Amino acid sequence: MVDYVSKVRELIKGHQFFQLSASWCPDCVYANSVWKRFGVEDKIHLFDIGSLPRSEIEQWRQAFQKVTGSRNLPTVLVNGKFWATESELHRFEAAGILKEELKKINLL
Repeated sequence: MVDYVSKVRELIKGHQFFQLSASWCPDCVYANSVWKRFGVEDKIHLFDIGSLPRSEIEQWRQAFQKVTGSRNLPTVLVNGKFWATESELHRFEAAGILKEELKKINLL
C-alpha cells in the first residue's frame, strides 16, 4: 500500500513554493494565471493530480489534508506551511495587495 502521507511530506519538504493542483480545476487555472502574470510560474512547484485515477486523487487529497490541513484545489504552501487557496488570492487581488503579499513570502 502506498504511504501517501509520507509522499506528501517529502514533496512539500523539497520545494519552497508548492501548489496542489489539478489541470481540470478552474480555481487552479486562476492561481496559475496569477503566477504567470507575475512571472513566477517557474518558482512554484505544481503537483498536478488531474490525470490520476479518481481513487488515487482522493488518496492524495486526504494525505494533503492530514499534512497541511487543506485538501482544497489549489492549496499553496510556502516553506512547508499553508499559505493560500484561490480564495485568498482573490481576496488579495480585490484589496489591491496581491503584489505586496507575494513580496512578503519572497516570491517576488
